[in-house]
Amino acid sequence: MTLTQLRYFYAAGQYQNISQAADSLHVSQPTLSVAIQALEKETGLRLFYRFGKQIVLTEDGHILMAKLAPLLDRFHQLDQEIRELAHRKNHIRMAVPIQIGVKLLPVLFTKFRREFPEITFDIVEAGGIDSLPMIERGELDISVTNYDDHYLPSLRYHKIGNSEICFCTGRNNPLADKGSVSIDEIAEEPLVLLNGGFFITRRLNEIFQGAGLSPKVLLYSGQLHTIKNLVQSGVASTFLMRQAIRKEDNIAALSVQPVQTIHTGIVTRRDRPVYSDETRLFRFIRQVFQS
Repeated sequence: MTLTQLRYFYAAGQYQNISQAADSLHVSQPTLSVAIQALEKETGLRLFYRFGKQIVLTEDGHILMAKLAPLLDRFHQLDQEIRELAHRKNHIRMAVPIQIGVKLLPVLFTKFRREFPEITFDIVEAGGIDSLPMIERGELDISVTNYDDHYLPSLRYHKIGNSEICFCTGRNNPLADKGSVSIDEIAEEPLVLLNGGFFITRRLNEIFQGAGLSPKVLLYSGQLHTIKNLVQSGVASTFLMRQAIRKEDNIAALSVQPVQTIHTGIVTRRDRPVYSDETRLFRFIRQVFQS
């Protein structure tokens, strides 16, 4: 008697139909029938009355089903625990874009590391448009990013919240003292923007196009410090997520009217389980962004 035979018998007993049971197990009908016949021969029990593809449990079949239920449930739990142990490598490959890294990375390398010293990281600094295909290909485990949840439907999006897109300019800019600005007001402002690997840049293009305007972009850059330096010096303004601006940056961050937001969250591959170390990390990241 094998575990496979018992699993096959249990599925057949649940459905009492060979075709449906075989489909649920992803095996052929002959394979299922042969396994059950072998189990009956080995045990000397008649487990089913047969009426073509329709089968009905005998009294012995009902007794065996009742005894198997808790055993198979426990085996399923054990199988999950073994899979968890096998995949718990204490090593997470992740992408963190530069705007989110401003807030997340300092506490990730201090507080999180103190709490979970056994967990290590490979971190790629990349925007969502660049990092999400890497998740899809299995090159990364997770991406903590701003995102459009329709971008790649093969991925799973664990939303943390919404982040505000702000117009950021130097303190000497006449607009700096305004509480908010409209796209029309800043249509002629020279801009330096994050490059095309970031969802914020894609969203900005949509906003300008919707207003019938073209942004006056001097430079696209993948370096946050380059963008901030140009804004601080008064060469250009930019658009960044509010959490990417710190007090010491000496940059004015103004709301855009109407207010513009983008999803912030953790992205994983839909067909891949989330393991315990990653769950700890997810919980920590949520606390960081909701504090």
